Amino acid sequence: MPEFSTLTQAFEWFLENVYPHLPSEEKYKLRDAKYDFYKEGNKVSVNRMNRILAEYSDFEPVFRINSQK
Repeated sequence: MPEFSTLTQAFEWFLENVYPHLPSEEKYKLRDAKYDFYKEGNKVSVNRMNRILAEYSDFEPVFRINSQK
């Protein structure tokens, strides 16, 4: 499973690698999110990206803290 530094990177990977293999009816549901993601000036909210990734993939958010002591 690939790992990403940001949710935006993970969502972009999803659109490029998972989205093309979805059935047409699922693509139709996600077309607005894809358009908003790639259209300059439009944005996809963090909640929307999380919801889509959780629904259509095995998505696990990871948080790491590196403290310098």
